[in-house]
Amino acid sequence: MLGRTLEDELALTLNALPTAFSKLSFLTMVRDPYTGRYLHEGWTLWSSRDEIHQLLRETHEEVFDNVLDLTLPLLCGELRNYLDSLSEPRERIAKFWLEFESYREMVPQGVCVQVREFFVSQVRTSLNVLLTVPDWPQILALSS
Repeated sequence: MLGRTLEDELALTLNALPTAFSKLSFLTMVRDPYTGRYLHEGWTLWSSRDEIHQLLRETHEEVFDNVLDLTLPLLCGELRNYLDSLSEPRERIAKFWLEFESYREMVPQGVCVQVREFFVSQVRTSLNVLLTVPDWPQILALSS
């Protein structure tokens, strides 16, 4: 623990996550949906709450941009891998996400409406692809 910085801890955490989408999910989970503040309680050993918030906010924006840059087949593959890592069947989660659009919470604060809606449409399309053609060869080739 000694000698490690907040940046080191964040890098260790993100490096353990296999995809840009899983990193985006993690960053969404450490943001309070009511206040917009980011916090990882375990990291208060390394830094102040304000410094943690700032670093996580900036990282969220960077990772979000990386996810936006994914092609649709790549996003489908990352989303498939992420959903498969959860405890419920992929189809059930995909249907839930489509109904409640909880993925909207993954958008960082301050993103313009057009970019927000582009992200939402990409995730919605990817979920529909996973529900209708889960064995689409382009997904399978990229997810293995």
